Amino acid sequence: MGNERMRRAYRSLVEGDWRSLEKYLDTSPVAWMFASTVVSETVGVETITFERWVDYSNSPRARTLLAAANVRDAYSRRRRFEQAMAASPDPPPRSDVDGTIAVFEKALQDAENQLFAIIGSNVTYPDPWVFLLQTGRGLAVDLEELRQRFDNAHSRVPFRPDACREYLECLTDKWGGSLEASMDFARWVEDQAPPDAPARAALPIAHIECGLAQGGGAALAQYLNNDEVVVDLIPALSSFLRATGSTARTEELPVLNAYALALSADSPETATLLTEVFDRIDDRPTEYPWNLYQENVTEVYREIRNDQLRFAGRY
Repeated sequence: MGNERMRRAYRSLVEGDWRSLEKYLDTSPVAWMFASTVVSETVGVETITFERWVDYSNSPRARTLLAAANVRDAYSRRRRFEQAMAASPDPPPRSDVDGTIAVFEKALQDAENQLFAIIGSNVTYPDPWVFLLQTGRGLAVDLEELRQRFDNAHSRVPFRPDACREYLECLTDKWGGSLEASMDFARWVEDQAPPDAPARAALPIAHIECGLAQGGGAALAQYLNNDEVVVDLIPALSSFLRATGSTARTEELPVLNAYALALSADSPETATLLTEVFDRIDDRPTEYPWNLYQENVTEVYREIRNDQLRFAGRY
C-alpha cells in the first residue's frame, strides 16, 4: 500500500491508534489516496473498524469514511448477487431481485443522508462530495446533479484525483453517461490540470472504459490498439513523464498504471514510453486497472509487465 508512511497509517487504522492516524491524515498530501484505498474492496478494511474510529473521535473524517465503507459494502453485496444470478441456470424470483435492489438503494440513501449531514456542519470539507458521487451513481441521480457534486469537490480541492475518477465513472455508458461525455471530461482534465497532476489518469482510464463498453477482452485490445487512440495517448503520457520525476511518487502511480494497460509496446515510440512507465512503477501496481481481470492484482500486473517489456525488447 503506497509508501511507508501510508503503510504505517494503515496499521494505525487497523490497530486503533486513532491519534497517530489522524495526525498522518492532517499532514499527508496523499490523504485522499489513503481514504480511497482503505474503503476499497481490494483492501477491505472492515466497516466495524470505522465504527470504532467514530466512537473514539466522531470527527468528520471518521464519519465520512464510515459512510464510504457502508457504500462499498452495498456495492459489494449487489455485485455478489449479480454474479450468483449470472452463474445460475435459472432466473431468481422477482421478489429476490426487487429485495436486493431495495436493500442496495436504502444503504446508499442512508449514506447520502450521513454525508450531507457532515457537509452541513463542515461546509468547506471536501471528502464527502467524493463519496456522494458514488452514492449518486448507484441511485441514478441525474447527470446535472452529479456535475454539481463534482463541482463542489473541485471548488474545494481543484483536480482532486479521486473526485475526477469518481465523476469520470459517473459519465461512462454503463452508468447512464456516454462515450462522448466521458471523453470530453477526460480531455478537459488533460487540458486544464497541471502537467504533473495525478488527476491526469482520466484520459487513459476514459479510453480503457470506452474499450470495455465495446465488450472487453479482445474488443478492449482492439479499441486500445486503434491508431486514433494511440495518437491521443502518446503525447499525453510523454507530457506527464516530462513533468514528473524518474522515481514515481505514490500519488502518480494510478496515472502510470492506467497507461501501462492503455498502451502496448508495439512500436519504437510506445516501447520507449512503456519501458519508462514500468521502470517508474517498479513493483507497485494499483488496484485499477489490474482488478479488471478479476484475479490477483500483483500477479496480473507482473504478467502483463513482463509481456510488454519482452515486446519492447524487439525495438
